[in-house]
Amino acid sequence: MPVKTYGIYLAYGPRVDLRSEGLGRHLAEFLAASTDFTDVKFVIAAPKWMRAPLHDLFESFDLDPEAFEIISPPRSSLIGIFYKAAISLTERRKKPRTRIAGKGRLKRLVTNIKASTKSLVIKLAKSRNPLAFVLTLASLAVAIPIAVFLGGALIAVGFSVRLFRRLRLGARLGAAKKRLNRDGYVARATHTLYRLMCDIEAESVSQAANKYRHVKAWYAPAAFWPEFNQIKAPRLMCVPDAVPIHFSVAFATEEPSPDRRLQDFRRIQDAIEGGDKFVTYSQDVKERTLVHHFHVDPSRVTVVRHGANRLEHLIKVSGFVDNEEATDILSAMHLWTALAKAVNNTKAVWYTSRDTGFLFYASQIRPNKNVMTLLKAYHFLRRTKNLPYKLLMTGEWRESADVKSFMDEMNLHEDVLFVRGLSEKELAACYRLATLAVNPSLAEGGMPFTFTESLSVGTPVVMADIAVSREIIDDAAVADRTFFDGFDYKDVARVIREALDDVDGLRALQREFYDSKLSSRSWRQVVGEYIDALESCASSAGAK
Repeated sequence: MPVKTYGIYLAYGPRVDLRSEGLGRHLAEFLAASTDFTDVKFVIAAPKWMRAPLHDLFESFDLDPEAFEIISPPRSSLIGIFYKAAISLTERRKKPRTRIAGKGRLKRLVTNIKASTKSLVIKLAKSRNPLAFVLTLASLAVAIPIAVFLGGALIAVGFSVRLFRRLRLGARLGAAKKRLNRDGYVARATHTLYRLMCDIEAESVSQAANKYRHVKAWYAPAAFWPEFNQIKAPRLMCVPDAVPIHFSVAFATEEPSPDRRLQDFRRIQDAIEGGDKFVTYSQDVKERTLVHHFHVDPSRVTVVRHGANRLEHLIKVSGFVDNEEATDILSAMHLWTALAKAVNNTKAVWYTSRDTGFLFYASQIRPNKNVMTLLKAYHFLRRTKNLPYKLLMTGEWRESADVKSFMDEMNLHEDVLFVRGLSEKELAACYRLATLAVNPSLAEGGMPFTFTESLSVGTPVVMADIAVSREIIDDAAVADRTFFDGFDYKDVARVIREALDDVDGLRALQREFYDSKLSSRSWRQVVGEYIDALESCASSAGAK
């Protein structure tokens, strides 16, 4: 049977850790399921700097790196080389400096030259071959000018360093940088150069992809890269969401420089306007974002909903008298390592106990994720109902000025714990041992993974009432006990309180819906639908 080859286009910047991105986890599930198809092969076109993040993602999801060919531009751009050098220099400066007492670099070099010269003289004196003397003289004729040049260069460098320190130029440059950064000049300039580097590399990735003419069609899992449209083969672009459209003010004020999100939106706009065929996770994004906002013909858009994100295999234990108890013990061990990654409380591991109840929200700190409303609801429950549970969240709390201010002012660091860089097993353990999972997000591309992830390990969920979730949770009884008004922190608190009052009843109701409607949708089915969409792209292009 002939094998069809399709391509996946990625052009994330070098700062992105795919393991912490929702799109990264979606990509991992996609790639894992794609290996089930013997007649289909996927190649990945990406910048060289993405090879390490991709391999980290493969390792996290137990994927074989050899199963996927990664195409990259043969050479980095000049600005990319400078960026890599600057990062290496920064990391080097962060490392503790070690010095040998009484010996600087210049002094060590002189000592080494003296030792080498002495060794050469001794060997020459012992030699009985006249030719050795002639060869030595010839070598010295070449080596002496080079040594004189290097010595002069080292003396000049040493003099420059001493002058730099004496004039305190480093401190003065640092002070000048701070003054400029007050108005965001340095941040904007740095981001502009970073964005330029990424754009250049994204264009080079498209050029590299064009050389693989046997690839029938290309798929981009995000609408971040207008350079994707430079690929000449048929293209399928995924538009997961366009949340900056609906939360433009919040996103602009969260950024160090307000124009950064405008640039990002324009890139999304250019990518969609130059796009060919599209895929979304939900009917809501298709209609509200692509058709009504960007005026895309509905016939060019395919909806492929998520598969069930099941986590139970990561922590489930078998072969014991009480498998559930053994699974809880293993999960407690993973929870301990998760809490050791807390970024706002160094004593977080003290709370590692299956008896310590907690609410869990796995997300990033972004305006549409609605973290502030959840914090207000939690604080309200602590203050008015004496809620005995902790709140565990993922993400960097200091990325939001509002979150940081609220956490500090309300003194919540003993009750609200933020953890970062969780492994898949740690994530599954947090869901497993949580009393209740909460997701207040106000906008997503498809129904949040929270519902299937949490219920797959036996924990009930409450969520914000948003259109993409209503598409999936169509049972009135389940919806009534699951959804809250994400704009009203008191309604969030009410639904959380009602869920905690009847955890077993909510779990049973949701689990029945999960087992009958959601758990059977595998990622193999999802990838099969993507392959159909790619094949349709290729066929449409061939018919033109």
